[in-house]
Amino acid sequence: MKRNHKKIIFIILFVQFVSNLQAERPDSMFVVLDKYITRCNYYTTLKERQIYKIKKELPANPTVSYDLLHHYSSLFEEYKSYKYDSAYVYAIKTLDIANKLNNPEKIVEAKVRLVFCFLSSGLFKEAFDIVKDCDVNDLSVRVRIDYYKIMARLYYDMADYNGVEPFKLEYIEKGNQFSEQAIALIPKNTVEYWSVLGLMKMKQKDYIGSMDAFKVVLKESVDNHEDAIAASSLAYINLLTNERDEETINLIKAAISDIKSATKETVAMRNLATLLYQSHGDINQANKYIKLAMDDANFYNARHRKIEISSILPIIEKERFDSLERQRNLLLWMFLAVTVLLILFLGATLIIRKQLKKLNIARRIIQEQNEKVLLTNSELSEANKIKDKYIGHFFYVNYQYIDKLEHMYRIINRKVALRQFDEFAKMFKEADIQIERENMYTSFDQTFLKLFPDFVREYILLFPQEEISHMGIENGSLTIEMRIFALIRLGIIESEKISKFLNYSIHTINTYKTKVKNKSIIQNELFEQKIMEIKSIKSDS
Repeated sequence: MKRNHKKIIFIILFVQFVSNLQAERPDSMFVVLDKYITRCNYYTTLKERQIYKIKKELPANPTVSYDLLHHYSSLFEEYKSYKYDSAYVYAIKTLDIANKLNNPEKIVEAKVRLVFCFLSSGLFKEAFDIVKDCDVNDLSVRVRIDYYKIMARLYYDMADYNGVEPFKLEYIEKGNQFSEQAIALIPKNTVEYWSVLGLMKMKQKDYIGSMDAFKVVLKESVDNHEDAIAASSLAYINLLTNERDEETINLIKAAISDIKSATKETVAMRNLATLLYQSHGDINQANKYIKLAMDDANFYNARHRKIEISSILPIIEKERFDSLERQRNLLLWMFLAVTVLLILFLGATLIIRKQLKKLNIARRIIQEQNEKVLLTNSELSEANKIKDKYIGHFFYVNYQYIDKLEHMYRIINRKVALRQFDEFAKMFKEADIQIERENMYTSFDQTFLKLFPDFVREYILLFPQEEISHMGIENGSLTIEMRIFALIRLGIIESEKISKFLNYSIHTINTYKTKVKNKSIIQNELFEQKIMEIKSIKSDS
C-alpha cells in the first residue's frame, strides 16, 4: 500500500510539473494575453470607479488641510501610471498644499511625486531641479525610502537615456548609492526590499542575483503593478542573457499585469512587439501589440513614451504593409497563371500561335518601355547628382567672378587716378562691389530656399526656444550663421571656401560655427550631420 501511495504522489507531481511547463509555453500564454486584452475596458472601468470614489469624498469647498492633502495624494497614486496629465495636476496640488502647511516632510513627498511625473515625460533636468535642495536627513523613514528610490530611478533612467561613457557609468554608480541607502532602511525580505535589491543588482550586472530577487517579488507580491515591473525586469535580463523564450514569457506576464492594474505608462507591450518583430518575425502580432502600446501611450499622454514607441511603430507598419503587398502580388500572379493555363487548355493551336505572337509583341513593347524607364531614371539620377554636387560650385564661381571684377575695378581706379579721371573713379568705388556682393547673397538665399524650402524651419528646431527669438530671421533671407550652414548643406565644407564666399576670415567662420553649435540642443559633433539630413524639395517628392 505504501508503495502504491508513493506512485500516486509521484504521478500527481509529474502531472502538475508537465501542466506548469505547458502553461508557461509562449504559444499558450499569448492566448491568455489576448483574452486579457479583450477585457481591457473592464479593468479601466474599475480604475475609473476607484478614482470617482475618491473624488466623491472631496469636500465641496476644499480648504488647505492635511485631509485635502491626503485626498490629492490618493488621486495622484491612482493616476500616476494611468494618466500623466491628471497625475501631474495632483502632484502640483500636493506640493502647493504642503508648502502652505509648511511641512518639510510633506513637501519632500510632493516633490517625489513630481519627479515621477518628470521621469515619465523624459524631463530629467526638471526632475533634478525639483529635488536638488532636498534635505531628508531628519525626515521619517518612509519619506527617506521614497526619496532614495526615486533618486535611484532618476539616475538609472539618465544612464539609459544618455548611454555615453563615462557619464553612463557615473549615473549608474550614483543610482546604486541611492539604492543602497533605500535598502538599508527597508525592512528585510519584504516585496519592496527585493524589488529595490533586484533593480540594483541588475544595474551592477549581477543578473543571477537580480533574477532571484525579482522572482521573490513575483512570488510574494499581491500588487499587479509590482508584478508587471518585476516581470518586465526579468524579461530585460533574459534579453541580455539571450533567453528568448523566457523573455517572451516574462514580457507576456508583465503585459497581463499591466492590463489588470490598468497601467498605461508601460513598456512591456512595446518590448513584446519589438521582440516578435526582431526575433520571431511575427509581423501581424507585432503590429497588433505595438498599436495597443501606442494607444496606451496616447491615453497616458507622456511625450517620452510616445517617442519610444514611435521609433519602432513605423518599421513594423512598413514590414506588415510589405508582407501584405507580397501576398497580394503572389495571389495576383497565381490568378494570372491559372487564367493563362485555362486559355491554353481551351484554345486551339491557331489561337495559341496568335496569342504567342501578341505576347511576343507585348513583351517587346514592355521591354522597350522598360528601357525607356531605365533611361529616364538614369537621367533623373544624373540630374540629381549634378544638383546636389555642383549647385554649391555654381555659387562659388559667382564669387570668383565678383572677385575678378573687384580686382579689375582696383586696376581701373589706379589708372584713372594716374590720369586724374575722377569722374570714372567714382563709378568703381568699393560700395559698388559691396552692392554686387549683397545682390549675390540675396540671389543665393532665394535660390537655396527654393531648393530647400524647409531649411529655416528645420534649422531653428535644432535650438532651444529662448534662442530662436534672438535669431533675427527675416522672410526671404538667411542670417550669416544660416548662410554658413546652407553652404555646408550644399557640400561646401571647407572653411576657406566659405570664408571667401562670405568675405570673412577663416577664423571668423570657425567662430560662428562653434558659437552656433554651442547654442544648439544637438551635440556639437552631430550638428552638421543634422544639417545634412535636411531634405531638398526633390528629395521630398
